[in-house]
Amino acid sequence: MIRGKNVFDVAVLTAALVLAIAPALPARGASHEKTAMADTKKPLGAGDAGKANAKLEQAVRAKLDEDPEIKAAKLTVSADVTRNHITLAGTVASEELRERAVELAKSAHAGVIVTDKIRVKRAAPRAGAAPGKRSYS
Repeated sequence: MIRGKNVFDVAVLTAALVLAIAPALPARGASHEKTAMADTKKPLGAGDAGKANAKLEQAVRAKLDEDPEIKAAKLTVSADVTRNHITLAGTVASEELRERAVELAKSAHAGVIVTDKIRVKRAAPRAGAAPGKRSYS
C-alpha cells in the first residue's frame, strides 16, 4: 500500500502545481499568441540571409584582395549562402588570372560553388609599339 500512497501523493502535488501556475498561463487567443504565430513564417536559421550573403562576399573579397593583380581587376562578387554559391564577374588580363581568382574564391569557404563569369581581355598594345615587340618604360 505504500506504493499506492506515493502515487497518490505525486498526483496531489502535480494537481497543486498545475493550479498554482494556471493563473500565470496566458488566456486563449492572447495577442502574444498571434505574434508567436506570425514569427513562425520567418525563415529559421542563423539569421538574415542578406547579412550572411554580405559576410560570404566579404570573405571572398578578402581572398581576392590578397593578389594585387586580381584586386586591380575589381571583380564583382555575389553570394547566395542558401546554395553555398559565389558568382565572380568582370574582366581580367589573362587566363591565369581568371583561374587564380576562381581558386582564391573557392578557398574562402569550404565547399563553396563558384560560377565563373570572368572575361579574359588581353591588354591592347600601346600605340607606336611594333607588333611582336614589347616596350618597357
